[in-house]
Amino acid sequence: MDLPTTTKAVRVHTPGGPEALVYDDYPLEEVGPGDVLVEIDTASVSGWDVKYRAGLLSGITLPGRRALPLPQQLGREGAGTVVATGAAVTRFRPGDRVAAVVHPENPDSLETIRGLGNLSKGIDVPGHASFGSYAKHVVRDERMWFPLPDHVDLEQAAVTLWPYGTSHRLLRDRLRVGLGDTLLVCGASGGMGEATIRLARLAGARVVATTRHAAKADGLRELGAEEVVVTEDPEAAVAAIRAWSGTDGVSHAVDYTGNATLLRLAIDALRLGGALCPASGAQVPPGPSPFTVNDFTRLEMTVVGVRGARHADALAVLDLLAHGRISNRIAARFPLAEAAKAHALLEQSTDLVGRVVLKP
Repeated sequence: MDLPTTTKAVRVHTPGGPEALVYDDYPLEEVGPGDVLVEIDTASVSGWDVKYRAGLLSGITLPGRRALPLPQQLGREGAGTVVATGAAVTRFRPGDRVAAVVHPENPDSLETIRGLGNLSKGIDVPGHASFGSYAKHVVRDERMWFPLPDHVDLEQAAVTLWPYGTSHRLLRDRLRVGLGDTLLVCGASGGMGEATIRLARLAGARVVATTRHAAKADGLRELGAEEVVVTEDPEAAVAAIRAWSGTDGVSHAVDYTGNATLLRLAIDALRLGGALCPASGAQVPPGPSPFTVNDFTRLEMTVVGVRGARHADALAVLDLLAHGRISNRIAARFPLAEAAKAHALLEQSTDLVGRVVLKP
């Protein structure tokens, strides 16, 4: 069988606007002994892709991880079909359906041995420090793919592992959301927000979501938010959230925006002993955190961080997907050649709720 030596792909050579995404023919790596060649069915477009393309992540490094390189082929998530395998591959064969590992673990890292594989060092994350899924064909080590049952939709698999895996870890292990709890989600219209709403509802929690754009309210309710609060007036929004929760305040809050005003809103909406997870990765605008030592004492609140998911979280959400317990709302689909249009939509839309995907 003659294997392709080039692939249609989209890469960033210099940071900039959507026009910085260059669709072209690029060399394809040879399939090594432990590698798998996959034809991509669907790649997701995420807010992190937009930040990377715009140069907003330049100079940012994580402990034990390489600095983000250029040129880069974006696309953390993806799913497709195996075309060929290396001679030493044992897990897959041509025709198998697979989803990309979005939070790879280095089995030799101390963090993995300690049960924190999501923090493991010495490994490259696809779409960040190694080439992602914005391509027709991708070559990766067999350990960088999860097998999919035949009945699982490839498009759904391509947009599940990152948001649902992270949300699973956040809700179960970091915030410990449970039956009867109340949860506030700020920045709920993207993939992370949708996954958090759906998983929290499965756990038996009630969910209130915030949005800056009233046009998104109906879409957020369709995702499972019991209440949606527009944050144009932060004080009024806090009052509405507390009234919905029974005046006591919410038991948990998660923020995917990094917006300092919304972080303050989330704290003001917490009940005594409540917990907050700022999960955006960066504060906007940069500066001192909008909470004080007195907030910790006054509320006896807990603030926790989260950085991705472990393989155990990924396997849990893949099982939920396979059994029809979770799904993703697809807001828009674009051909791979129109990746720039997909990025523009994600950046500019005021009513978008759900995922944007590329179809190579």
